[in-house]
This record gives sequence, C-alpha cells and structure tokens, in this order.
Amino acid sequence: MTDTADASSAPAPEELHRLSPRDESRVALALTLRQLADATLDAVPVEPDPAPGDLLRAALELQRRAEDVVREAVVAERERGTTWNQIGDAAGITRQSAHEKWYGDVHAWAATGRSALPPHLKTLEVTAEADVRYAVLRPDRPHAITSGLDAVRFPGSHAYEASLRTRGSALHTRRTDLDTQAQRLNDEYGTLHARGPAAPSTVVGDTFVMLATHRGHADAVRANRLAIATVHDEIAAVYDQLVTAEPSLAEEHRIQADWHRDASEQTRDHADLLSAGESR
Repeated sequence: MTDTADASSAPAPEELHRLSPRDESRVALALTLRQLADATLDAVPVEPDPAPGDLLRAALELQRRAEDVVREAVVAERERGTTWNQIGDAAGITRQSAHEKWYGDVHAWAATGRSALPPHLKTLEVTAEADVRYAVLRPDRPHAITSGLDAVRFPGSHAYEASLRTRGSALHTRRTDLDTQAQRLNDEYGTLHARGPAAPSTVVGDTFVMLATHRGHADAVRANRLAIATVHDEIAAVYDQLVTAEPSLAEEHRIQADWHRDASEQTRDHADLLSAGESR
C-alpha cells in the first residue's frame, strides 16, 4: 500500500512530463526558432505576381516572430542564471532598460508554470521530433536540441527538479486564488465608490438616518480596504516562498513581494484615513 504522505508529495502525472524550468525555457526558445525558420521559408517570394502588400505582410510577420525569439531568449537567459546587468550588456542597453523591457515576459513565464508546452504533451518527445527536423538541415548534429538539456546530460536531476516544480506549482496555484480574491474585492470597492453614500433625497430629511447611512458606507469601504490589504500581505508571503522554490527567478519574486507589501501599506493607510475622517 502506498503511504499517504508519499502519495501527497508525489508530482502530478503531468509534472512528470515537464523538465527543469531551465530545460523548458531552452526547448521553448528552440521551438520558437524552428517556427521562425519555417516562416522564413514560407516568406520567400516564389509567386511571380503576389498581391500588393503580400511581401510586406510576410516581412512584418517575420519581424513579429523575431521579437518572440528575443523574448524567449531573455527568459532562457534568466533561467540559466544570467543577471539583468548581463542581459542589458548583451542587448546594448542599461540594466534598468532591459528589466523594464522584458521583466513582464519573465514574470508571465513564471506565472504560467515555466513550461514550454501544454500539460498533455511530453517535452522530451516533442524535442526529439524537433531534433529530427533539425537533422534534415544539419545531419552532422542528429540530437542537436536534446543533447544540451540537463535531463539528458544529468538524468538523475529530473526527480529533484520535479519536486521543486511541484512546490512552485502549488505556490502559483495559491497565488492565482489570491489574485481572484483581490479582483473580487477591487470590483466590490469600485461598486462602493461609484455608488457612494445614499443621497440626501433618499432619507426623507432625517439627519440622523442620513449620518448613519454615510457611516455605514464608510464602514463598508474601510472593511473592503482592510480585506484587500490582507490579501496583498498573503500574496507577498507566497512570493517570499517562491524565492526559494524558484531560485533562478528570485529577483522577480522579490520585486513582486515588495510591490504587494507596498500595496498593502497604501490600502491600510486609506482605511486609517477613513477612520480618522469618521472620528471628526
């Protein structure tokens, strides 16, 4: 019989299809480059009289795909430990400019699971198929893509990486749930803000009723702000844990943790202002 604790800590079946995030990012880059290569061949003008604009449209599509390659390359660099200073140097821009330009892409990669493929596809199998297509052009390199993966070079690393990925996935699931709570609370705040306290015409001239209505609205807004502040604190705590679960993206997670702590402080300050206003 399988021990309950062992079963609960075992990676989900789809996680076993995933490689390390470093490998996954390399595969994502390789597949995007393959798509660019295919698109480049498709863009070669073979028709003697293409429709007006067709040549330009094909070139613009190649430009878009090339930009995808750059984004995938930045993600792959971050997963292999390249610093933002080094990325900036490679791009001929400052560290700050590089961070502002591509930070969102790295964060999105982390938030969506750090996987090159949908869960039902096995990364190594898809990569082996890409090897075959690559070998048609470079027969001297029959395993060009897979040979550079940690899963092939260090087979024993897969179980360890799977355990890290399982922990990271659980934390990202928790963060997603908290994001949903935050969105619900912000929607509620927008409704409260738009509605405001009841208008004087609705209280039939009774000053005490009008004041009570105003206070009730302020209490609801204050409770909402305190609730969203708590959610921000919880999200910050999740990002703190992601620093150790996903060390190659520790800088990105620290930035997010700091942002949510600042957001919590600001919303608590708002709640305090509402309390001070009611006490006057």
